[in-house]
Parts: sequence; C-alpha cells; structure tokens
Amino acid sequence: MPKPTTFAFVCINQRDPSHPRPSCNARGGGELFNALREEQGRRLATDVKIVASGCLEACMVGPVMAVFPDDVIYGGVIEEDVPAIMDHLPGGPKVAALAIRAAECRLRPTRTGGAGPWGARSPPTTRTCGPAPQAATT
Repeated sequence: MPKPTTFAFVCINQRDPSHPRPSCNARGGGELFNALREEQGRRLATDVKIVASGCLEACMVGPVMAVFPDDVIYGGVIEEDVPAIMDHLPGGPKVAALAIRAAECRLRPTRTGGAGPWGARSPPTTRTCGPAPQAATT
C-alpha cells in the first residue's frame, strides 16, 4: 500500500451529556467516519488515510473533520457530504460550504448559573485552530 498523501481526521469524541460543549460522536461523527471509510474503499483511494480523532476543538459546529496537508476544517458534516469530501481528498476542489473559519473554532457555549462540570466558573478557553484574537489598541 502506498504512503498516504492526504489525511482526514474525523472527530469521534464523546463527552458526558452534562458537559456544556456538544460531542461530535453524539452528532454523527462515528457514522461519518464509517461512511468516509466505506467511500474510500469504493474508490480505492489508497493515497488517502481516514483517521478517527479525538476533539478538534470546533465542537459547536460538529461533527468536524480536518484535512491535511490542505489545512481545511469542515464542520456540520453529514453522511450526504461524503462524496463531495472524497472528491476533495485526492487534490480536488475544497467543499467551500462546509469549510469553517477560525472564529467558528473558538465558539464556546454561553454560561448561565452554576450547572455543569465547572460550577460557576467559565470553561477553559483553549484555542487550537486559527490565530488568537488580537487585543484592541487605543
């Protein structure tokens, strides 16, 4: 089997239902992963590697997947999107309607009250995709 040139990481993270951020797996990430693998097999796309992944940090727009080396993150992906995504993976056109921007990677749920795993505190604010927002200058 040749070395893959394109990697597609599909989030299948599953959180406790009480967690304030949704889980890609609960939104269909596992089914998406399986559908991509099946389509990859049908197309004999041996230069593409579909990888089950943990959290990709864009939970609010999940299920999410990241394509490298293209540096594209897709959000809100459903099984019906698989053919278009598989057209992209061997070097075809990106699926612009599914591509998310850095701002969507930083979305976090609003916090009201003390429910949830952080109590009255806000959840951690890690950012792993896109540049951090710049501080305003006066």
